[in-house]
Amino acid sequence: MREKIGISAALVTPFDEAGNIDWARFAAHARRLLDSGMKVVTAFGTTGEGVSIAASARAPLYERMAAAGIEAGRLVECVYGPSSQEAGEHVRRSLAAGCGGILLTPPFYFKQPADEGIYCWYSEVFEIAGPDCRDIILYNIPSLTGVRIGADLVGRLRRAFPQAIAGVKDSSGDWEQTVAFLAEHRDLAILVGHEGHLAKAVRGGASGAISGVANLAPKLVAKLTRGEDDPLTDAVLERLLALPVVPAIKAIMAVQSGDAVWSRVRAPLVPIAGVADLAVCAEVAAMLGRSNKMVE
Repeated sequence: MREKIGISAALVTPFDEAGNIDWARFAAHARRLLDSGMKVVTAFGTTGEGVSIAASARAPLYERMAAAGIEAGRLVECVYGPSSQEAGEHVRRSLAAGCGGILLTPPFYFKQPADEGIYCWYSEVFEIAGPDCRDIILYNIPSLTGVRIGADLVGRLRRAFPQAIAGVKDSSGDWEQTVAFLAEHRDLAILVGHEGHLAKAVRGGASGAISGVANLAPKLVAKLTRGEDDPLTDAVLERLLALPVVPAIKAIMAVQSGDAVWSRVRAPLVPIAGVADLAVCAEVAAMLGRSNKMVE
């Protein structure tokens, strides 16, 4: 995972009427994105509502994907705490299944813990995962976790677990934070979550992105991961960030595909329903040039 991975879509998760994972749609969507040129796709991250899906429901991931012809090594899986025991056991099982990497959130619920506490939590996870712990991508998304992962903490974890840490996904939206990761850990896979910062981050040495927008416009995000700016990015983000982001991405998916199933979300999220908000989603789909069909 330390190599330049370019673009990985943070897969949206389709649900059936009962709220269960629609594995057929999930696998078909992953297959389309991989066939578009992605090396890996990421399952059950923020855009995939993974924190709202029980670990037992996510457990068939590798079996289901294998049945669809998708190798475990082409999947990054997001793993959550807040229990270090449960997170460590989950990491161990996923690595044993052959996954391409783990996107590992910090512990949440207790807000603004000291770096020492975060370090101890990650240490416990890695020790429970075992000596073969590898390809861990530290997930910095303080707006949702209430926990900031800084460059100094990454350095300390790298020194203690040199074989485990492969990269950082910075979804802080803080350009100075991204710059700090690039300055101190350029040899890791530094992945950017904010598409508006992506092109300049790649020019500065970033490896690419795990991107929610890539579900909708993989070619656009691929352009950004080549370090090429595109004014469409800011126009799309301006509209998207004015709405609840995950329901909006799924609503746009529904417009693109003509399949309303994609608009379903899990509680506590609710679908985009207001006329004005739905109009914005349709506008974004039109801006992306893929209205009423999936991206080819």
